[in-house]
Amino acid sequence: MKKLLFVCSSILLLTVSIVYLNQEKDAKIKLRLGDNSYMDEVSITQKKAGLVKWILNSEKAVFLTNNDIKLDNLKIIFPEKELTLVSNGGIYDIESRNLKIDGNINAFTRDYEIVASTLFWDSSKNEILSDKKVQIVGKRFFAEGDAMTATTDKATLNKNVKAVFYGK
Repeated sequence: MKKLLFVCSSILLLTVSIVYLNQEKDAKIKLRLGDNSYMDEVSITQKKAGLVKWILNSEKAVFLTNNDIKLDNLKIIFPEKELTLVSNGGIYDIESRNLKIDGNINAFTRDYEIVASTLFWDSSKNEILSDKKVQIVGKRFFAEGDAMTATTDKATLNKNVKAVFYGK
């Protein structure tokens, strides 16, 4: 009787262990990072339908809270538009996926350059907004405004817009 009870107990324990271990393999890893946690040389690539939409590089990503990440020396490349944005840094909100970029922002293509001190990317609307002065400098023009709204296909300067167009 003792042998039968021992065998049944062993089988039950083994079954519970196997079920527990299988659940652990399927469970997602949860990573909790404290206020002093950081990562060096961060690179994130966003793809859609196999095409690279953007590549974000940062020298350092500091976890300010469980939701906010400070990115230092930020560079974002948009291959489809042949546009590169560089900045001193920004704050990425994990929950909303919004990005606030600050400090000496330069975005450039081969045809023009955008200079700003702050930009906000609203991920839910896929818009870039600024409530500070923005300058757009091209080979044959210069334009600036005290605010900007940009979507995937156009940028609009707002408030006190000034533009200069150069001849040949």
